[in-house]
Amino acid sequence: MRRMLWHDTRVEGESPKLASNTHHSNEDSDIDGSINWVASYAKSQGGLSELIIICHGAYVSANAVRGVTDASTPIPGFGLVLCKQKLHLGNINKVQVWKPWIQRVTIYACGAARTEPGNEGTWGDGMRLMGEFAIYSGAYVIAPRDPQTYSHSTGWFSSAIDFGQWEGPVYAFDPRDGKGKPYSPGQMR
Repeated sequence: MRRMLWHDTRVEGESPKLASNTHHSNEDSDIDGSINWVASYAKSQGGLSELIIICHGAYVSANAVRGVTDASTPIPGFGLVLCKQKLHLGNINKVQVWKPWIQRVTIYACGAARTEPGNEGTWGDGMRLMGEFAIYSGAYVIAPRDPQTYSHSTGWFSSAIDFGQWEGPVYAFDPRDGKGKPYSPGQMR
């Protein structure tokens, strides 16, 4: 199995040893450079069976979303916090350079596939974003709806990020039509 990990280091902790190659990004990294780096590595390997992405999900303050009365509630589904530009509906088409080199993308990011009521068809439609991610990349995309917890040690003994079990529903998005279907927690995470 040929796998690669893309870890945005704003998720604190050592990158887990889930793949033979790890790409790191942060708030200073360029999204085009990172996406193209992943594409180059995938091509050099004759393709990847899986790309694992570890990053934060993009949330927006509730007072920025129409019709929300509780302004203290952050609203998920606005993209993935990758690089300085983030990955969202306005630039998701950039992952088309991965087609046909990556078979599956597994995303560890809070609320990546979340669509709050009233956000269907807006910039905050996480289900649509993950569906378009699958279509543009040509890969099955696995993404959670809810916040995800993880652990890691700090201090003298650094340890790798550990996500444990999925929290809440997880969806698999088909690259042929972008439709998300429930993904069984018993399946490989």
